[in-house]
Amino acid sequence: MNRLRRLTLSLALAITLAPFISAGAGRPLGSGAPTQVQAQVSPGGRKRPEARQIRTTILFFNDLHGHLMPFRIQKGDGTQVEVGGVAGIATLVKEIRAENARKGIRTVLLMAGDVLQGTPMSTVFQGRPDIEVFNALGVDAMTVGNHEFDFGLDNFLRLKKMARFPIISSNVVWKRGRSLMNRPSATFPLGQGINLTVIGATTQELLVTTAPGNVEKVDVLDSVQTVSKGYRKARRHGPVLLLSHSKFQTDSEIAKANPGLTAIIGGHDQILFDPAKYAAGVPVFQAFEKGRFLGRLDIVVNPRTGRAAIEKWAYIPITAEIRQDPEIARLLEAYNAQLSATFKEVVGESLVFLDGERGRIRYEETNLGNFVSDIMRQHTGSDLALLNAGSLRASLDKGPVTIEDIFKVMPYPNEILVARLTGAELLEALVRSVRGSREDEDGGFLHVSGITMRIRGHSVTEVKVGGNPIDPARTYTVTLTDFMHAGGDGYKVFTGKPATNTRLPLRELLVDTIRKQGRVTAKVDGRMFREQQP
Repeated sequence: MNRLRRLTLSLALAITLAPFISAGAGRPLGSGAPTQVQAQVSPGGRKRPEARQIRTTILFFNDLHGHLMPFRIQKGDGTQVEVGGVAGIATLVKEIRAENARKGIRTVLLMAGDVLQGTPMSTVFQGRPDIEVFNALGVDAMTVGNHEFDFGLDNFLRLKKMARFPIISSNVVWKRGRSLMNRPSATFPLGQGINLTVIGATTQELLVTTAPGNVEKVDVLDSVQTVSKGYRKARRHGPVLLLSHSKFQTDSEIAKANPGLTAIIGGHDQILFDPAKYAAGVPVFQAFEKGRFLGRLDIVVNPRTGRAAIEKWAYIPITAEIRQDPEIARLLEAYNAQLSATFKEVVGESLVFLDGERGRIRYEETNLGNFVSDIMRQHTGSDLALLNAGSLRASLDKGPVTIEDIFKVMPYPNEILVARLTGAELLEALVRSVRGSREDEDGGFLHVSGITMRIRGHSVTEVKVGGNPIDPARTYTVTLTDFMHAGGDGYKVFTGKPATNTRLPLRELLVDTIRKQGRVTAKVDGRMFREQQP
């Protein structure tokens, strides 16, 4: 059986087809971006009888992070283009659904987690417009991301109640084991006695990437075990998909335990898996981030065996050329109008591009990390300041700076405090900071002020505070956020250390500093030097 499956997947990889056309969308799928289209045949090379096949289309996106409206990105040549926007996604979804309905094909729309955080709209309204848009869009199921609890457990429960679709996860539970989600999976009848089952799974990083108080009543179980349990029950009734907000490594472990999964639709890496990745023969898809792509899988199912094959797949880029769905656009404009004019206030001007790009700020020194950590230390007069990279969610463009821009850079309302730690404890924290690779995009990577060091692999050397070698026995004053002091991002070394809370949100300090300075400039000055690995 496994050998036949591997043969099927090998044949699929060997077949290359021309990009296919969505009659509903009226454009080539994946137009404007590399697109891979694949076909599969049944074991033995026999074509399934067309009349007996069941077809279904899976549409998906992930890691929206509050980006409901279109936004601009800078291309490599320095020009800017508009991308994303849920109103554009809605247009495509409605067109594809209408076309499939004429053919008797069911369309299922899935969201792979991390709805919250990243824009003023999401932050101010704490996810309400996001869920309202998903209701209007007709999302069929969503899995829980690690940022869904960022505004607290009670807020998450309100959003879950507000949703007219199941929010699923097989491994997020109350501390005493009771189910916290609507259910671990969602089931969609496809006809002829066949069901499509979608099982949810969530990264265990949920417990360390949000403030500990938000998840103190929550536990995250081993997803390999919980998905395997659900898969064994569901596989008798038809194809099974995994809707996962975990990194590819975790998805791979789940696939090894359940090689009969039809596909994995993932999130959390925030990467465009184009071409699709494979884990234990199971194709894994992920549609980048912030609503910039809509993923599509076209699946055929043999009703006699319940076995499914992916006939075609593609990612559709969401660009300014796609018509905005009027219903979604009106809904978003109503929320946008409620945002205070304060967000449009220009508080200063940046003379440089402040780099908060995820692939760099989570692995290396950047001028944005230096700028914010310097502000923290200067405000409190402490010996040094430490700031986790995951708290900085966007870059700040050169030119006028509005409060809205600052909210995008720093959506979290974290307060700064001054803690007292020994040099030995600081060294422990610095080693934790550099444990990840560039590919890990570790939000716990620290930006620093008042301290210099060399990074060698997963260790630190030549650490100096105020120009002097760090003394493991000495006690230092350290400015950090309440999130980190509570053990966020796995920094247990900070938990319970004596500290004075300023009660000042770091975001407000950033606004006030830029307003006072008027003009902003910052640079990379070598406070963290990462040695090249042999």
